[in-house]
Amino acid sequence: MGNKIGLILGVLNTIVVAAVLGLFVYTKLIFKRPVVTESQEREKIIGAKKSTVAEKTLVSLDPITANLDPYKEANGKEKIHYVSISMSVEITDENDQGTFEDARPIIMDKILSILAKKKFEDLNQVQGRYILRSQIIDAANEYLGTPMVEDVYFSDFLLQ
Repeated sequence: MGNKIGLILGVLNTIVVAAVLGLFVYTKLIFKRPVVTESQEREKIIGAKKSTVAEKTLVSLDPITANLDPYKEANGKEKIHYVSISMSVEITDENDQGTFEDARPIIMDKILSILAKKKFEDLNQVQGRYILRSQIIDAANEYLGTPMVEDVYFSDFLLQ
C-alpha cells in the first residue's frame, strides 16, 4: 500500500515539474509578444469608427496635466516627466451627449489613471500616442457600457 502511494506521488510530482518546465519554456523561449505597429492601431481605430449612426458630435474635454512614470537616468537619478493634453472626444450620436456629460468626471479619472502608468518613451513616439488613443476609447466605452466614444483627437500634446 505504501509503495503504491509513493509511486503515485512520484508520477504526480514528475507531471507537475514537467508542466511547470513546459510553461517556462513556452513563456520565455517560444512565445513572442506581437509587435504593435501604427498600421494595426489605425485599423483598430478605423474598425471602431464604423458606425450606422450618422449624427456624430465632438465634446471637448478639460485640459489634463499628469505626471508620467519616473525615468531612471544612467547616473541613477530619477527624472520626472509630465504630459499636458487637450483633447476632444467624438461621440457616435449627439443624443448620447448627456450620458457622456454625466460620466465625464469618471472618464477623466480613467484617463488620468492611464496616463500615470505611461512612460516618457511610450508617449514620445507616434505608436505610443495611437496606443494611448485606443486605451482612452476602450476605457470610456467600457465604463459607459456601449461603444459611444468613437475617436479621440488631441488638439495639444505637450510632453516634458
